[in-house]
Amino acid sequence: MNRLLDGAAALLLVALVAVPARAQTPLVVGSVRDQHGGAVVDATVSARTLQGQVAAATNASGTFALEGDGITAIRITCRYCATTVVAVAPDEPVVAIVRRFDALAADSPSPWDLANLPYAHVESSIALRPFTLLSQTSAPYPGSALSDRGLGPSGSLLIDNGTANYDIAAGQSPYQFIPAQFEASAVVRDATNAYAYGDQAAGGIVDVTPFATGLSPEVATFGSDLIARIQAGSDDAGVALASFSNNQESRQRGDLFARVPLPADESFTVAAGTEQSRYYDSPQDAFAGSFSFANATFDMPRALNLTLSAVMDRGNYYWTAGEYPIPTGWSDSGFSAGIHSNGSVFGFADAAVRSSTGFDDLEALPYGAPRVAATLVQTRGDAGVTAHGDDYNVTAGVGAFWFNYDGGTLGVSQPAHTALAVPSLDAQLFPNGKWSLTLQGSGSFTLPTFEEQYIFAPDPAVVQLERNTLEAVQLNYTDAQRVRVSFEQAWQNVTGASTGKILSTGFSATWQITPALALRAWTMHATDNVPLYGAGLPIGGASTVNASWLTYDMPGALRADLIYRRDLLDSLPFYHVDGSISGPIDRRLRWYAGVEDRQRRTFVDVGVRFFGR
Repeated sequence: MNRLLDGAAALLLVALVAVPARAQTPLVVGSVRDQHGGAVVDATVSARTLQGQVAAATNASGTFALEGDGITAIRITCRYCATTVVAVAPDEPVVAIVRRFDALAADSPSPWDLANLPYAHVESSIALRPFTLLSQTSAPYPGSALSDRGLGPSGSLLIDNGTANYDIAAGQSPYQFIPAQFEASAVVRDATNAYAYGDQAAGGIVDVTPFATGLSPEVATFGSDLIARIQAGSDDAGVALASFSNNQESRQRGDLFARVPLPADESFTVAAGTEQSRYYDSPQDAFAGSFSFANATFDMPRALNLTLSAVMDRGNYYWTAGEYPIPTGWSDSGFSAGIHSNGSVFGFADAAVRSSTGFDDLEALPYGAPRVAATLVQTRGDAGVTAHGDDYNVTAGVGAFWFNYDGGTLGVSQPAHTALAVPSLDAQLFPNGKWSLTLQGSGSFTLPTFEEQYIFAPDPAVVQLERNTLEAVQLNYTDAQRVRVSFEQAWQNVTGASTGKILSTGFSATWQITPALALRAWTMHATDNVPLYGAGLPIGGASTVNASWLTYDMPGALRADLIYRRDLLDSLPFYHVDGSISGPIDRRLRWYAGVEDRQRRTFVDVGVRFFGR
């Protein structure tokens, strides 16, 4: 009997130990990164187990978890990536590096592209994005203008390190102050975002920043240009300093940012910068100016995903048109608040106010226009909904704006008020398939400059704005591996102070020929018959722009870029071929050489680049 009891007890003990052992399934965890260290999202990680095949998708951080017995290797596949197989070591997390095809993964030049392209002016690099029109000018200010699909005759709105760089007196977003090789990332958004930005967004929004996650480029280049850039910090705080000069111009800038985590998942982020620019090629065409800004953002995700932001900036410049001096200055302050819900379908709402003051002194010009100074207060409220699914991404929103001008000439104040609403719809159908379709319809507007409102307007009591209505379609095909082609057609009708139409038609193709060799090419024809304010001549006329960009990039080895492009220079076609080449000296140090045809002059630069972090 005792032996039977002892045997039963032993059998029970074995069972109690064995059940948890059988219930506990081995787990393989890890992360998937690309060749630049960035997280790869929605990659499929699969493996063969003793029970069969298992699979999982990487999350927003690029991490995954697989359950199964006997996993010895994992297979990683993702959109625009080379398939990778990685061995699994027992009881060790997997760190997988996959080759992402940068040419296909994003429409705009990637941070790695920006760090290797030969262009001293960031707008030239951004304009390699398909269907972006670059209109260069030999005038020292405001300089070159960028517009999405050629839809904004005066260019796009520039958001630089979180602050709208916008000269309210001249109605321009100048790139004139940004030093060479300073910006680390650049994203172009189209006019369907105008309801959240307002003036100048008819030509799209260009969002640039000197800081990019996981990337800290430092540059020392000499030749036709002298370029220096240093950066220190981490992904949570950093400082960047840069200087750029040649026998025509000089630019210097410093930026900083800091992100402070707070309890309850809250965070506080501040950014600030100051920059100055001089153009001294000709005494009859001289320019000197500066721009400084500071912004702060407080995020409270547990309180309806509430975001509070404040911004201040100030700019001024002094330039000569021939022998006539023209001083101009402006400053802005603004506050915004926004909330949004969570889920695959979520709503959002924002409110903002922005106060801008500025002056423009044209008294020295031959026609003797009086000095004009004014204040513009813009109040905005917007709301909308976004829905995401496997077969669609749709955003619909509407923005309401109230404008109050107060100012004029000769010391006389002439107030002017108006209000308007701009709707927007952006629908991407089958975004994850081989064929996809984008349909867009939106409204936007262009406010008059202080000169247009108070010097040239027939009635300064009426705001002389332009209303824009955009309709666009884009058809895309991709094999999800090596090829992507796109066709776009856009129409923008302009009414109000000026009346006309802009028509844009374009085609682009990207081919990852081999894992190291990529070809990007696109062409676009834009017809613009919108007249100049108060004149009968069109701003752009008919323009064809295009580019072909061949890249050879072997990770950790040679990188070479050869670029043919047709832009506009002083409203005329400008054909040029540019290129660059770089290679490793050490793990993070690379030599570099580049050549650029800039405004019909050839610039050759050589130097070194260091990539920190």
